[in-house]
Amino acid sequence: MTAPLAAVRFDAGDIDAFLTLVAGDARARGLRPRGVVQARGGDGRCADMDLATLGSGRVFRISQPLGQGSRGCRLEPGGLARCSAFLEAEIARGADLLILNRFGRGEATGRGFRDLIGTALTLGVPVLTAVRPTYAADWAEFSAGLGRDLPMRRDAVSDWLARQRPRAQAA
Repeated sequence: MTAPLAAVRFDAGDIDAFLTLVAGDARARGLRPRGVVQARGGDGRCADMDLATLGSGRVFRISQPLGQGSRGCRLEPGGLARCSAFLEAEIARGADLLILNRFGRGEATGRGFRDLIGTALTLGVPVLTAVRPTYAADWAEFSAGLGRDLPMRRDAVSDWLARQRPRAQAA
């Protein structure tokens, strides 16, 4: 098993739809992917943000309204913590891949899903996430030689995944 941590590099395109396809590809290989993709409610700049779990159908609200005078969007730490605890329990019950919607501001500053990534790797579960150019340097520092950068192509992710789990190569 090599490079158990990978990030799909993206700047444009629907990364959440792409990660959902990747989860489906993994299931088709007989693997048990767990994780989350982001779903936005509404069209506004600060629309509600939810994380939808892959497989269980559970949805976690991770945004909080700040009111009419606010000038930014705010992550709701409690929602993210509940989601992280749920995912930790899911991978403890058995997972072959953890898919996380983003390595972003939270992870770059030592929060977000950072601890969950460490837990998954400790349990031997490969982790796939996505990184925008804005957080590329933070990702490189965090992954410290363990991580691999992948293009936003299903064949590239499939090849990486096949190297993680020998039984995935049979499919």
